[in-house]
Amino acid sequence: MPQTTALLFVRPGKPPLTNPLYKAVSALNRVVSFDPLTGTQLNAFLQKRAKDNGIVLDESAANRMIAFLGSDLGALENTLLMLGAYVGFGNRVTIKAVDACVRPPSEAKVFSIMDDLWSGRKKDGMRALLELVNDPSENAMGLATLFSRNVRNVLNVKQCLLGGKTEAQTAQLLGMKPYPVQKAAASAKKRSYAQLVEMLDAFIAIEWNQKQGLAKAEDSLVLACQEHF
Repeated sequence: MPQTTALLFVRPGKPPLTNPLYKAVSALNRVVSFDPLTGTQLNAFLQKRAKDNGIVLDESAANRMIAFLGSDLGALENTLLMLGAYVGFGNRVTIKAVDACVRPPSEAKVFSIMDDLWSGRKKDGMRALLELVNDPSENAMGLATLFSRNVRNVLNVKQCLLGGKTEAQTAQLLGMKPYPVQKAAASAKKRSYAQLVEMLDAFIAIEWNQKQGLAKAEDSLVLACQEHF
């Protein structure tokens, strides 16, 4: 292999330390890992780009942008420039400006709704759900996938807990971060394994019902949440 050869691996999570190829390359002491920025690193990135472009960015506004856009640096920088133009030169970019200009992703909306439903705030959760499914820019089938993914995570955590795993062991086993596992564990303790399986089946059936002409996806989604929370 020529000395100028560069191998690029794109994968989520930590590198596969036990993989024979990775071990062989690592032995050459030339492995560089470029992990996505997180937390304070993302905030620092935004503050630096804001300073470079003459934009005054509130830390709370930066955190809101990160909550909406995640670790996509391109999206964060483009949105920052848009917000700078929106507030005008010399004015501060605040949370209010972010909320006015940046649309939270569907994942964030679904997470908020499910948090309400799992926590027993059914009235608030159902109200937000109805607003979401009636939003013409949203796709009910796509939303159903996000809801079923949430329930599947809770079910997977439930299986681990029933198997005697701790939350830390569960996070490692499932490749999840500690906080989502903590939230899923709290939800899992409120339902039996059979109830969670039935709930997941209801969300999975939404796509089938739509394709078979049995029910619209948005109606099935609302019904599944109404019946299982």
